Amino acid sequence: MEKSLNLEFIEPFGKHRPCKNFLSLRPPQGNDGLDFRRDIMFKKNLIIAWATDWFFFASIILALMLPVLSGCSSNTYGRLQSSHEVTQAFQNHQIFSDHLYYYSGFQRIPYGLIGIDNRYRLRSSRWRPIELNPTMLNQLIYRMHHVYSLEPRGAWILDQEGKRVGIWYSSRYQTTVIMEKDGQVVVVTPEPPDLRGIP
Repeated sequence: MEKSLNLEFIEPFGKHRPCKNFLSLRPPQGNDGLDFRRDIMFKKNLIIAWATDWFFFASIILALMLPVLSGCSSNTYGRLQSSHEVTQAFQNHQIFSDHLYYYSGFQRIPYGLIGIDNRYRLRSSRWRPIELNPTMLNQLIYRMHHVYSLEPRGAWILDQEGKRVGIWYSSRYQTTVIMEKDGQVVVVTPEPPDLRGIP
């Protein structure tokens, strides 16, 4: 003899009524149904109001933070501009008296040489200052030309407005230039060039 499955639906106030098919349940009808729909609408309006307030609050916070974020990104980027004039100045052992010179890599065979105009101040721990004279510059240029596989070239170091900040000479033709406050400049050192041989 088969036993019939009798599920019971427990209402909030403790009443029990048989339910032969749980899927056939419907929201309460009549006054109970009206209260049920009102409760749903109230919850929807509450959620919408909360989301609106949160969006408004987030917009205010973002507006207040924009000046701070813009202040943190006050640094601007310069660039290198390839120059035959600068290349010739290095290869002719010409030293600019109003520039301070630095090298990266090995002092006898530098990865790169730069000269920074006295109006600016280089901020870097990887560039090392060097006192150049035409004889020493001649030796450095000769070694760089014969040791590295790519021929060194010269370039102007420019700020964000295209003003000349200094000069560059290396077998690497690209780098990053960052102009900071108070006339400070950051010039990223070049990667070690590929070797050709030892003169």
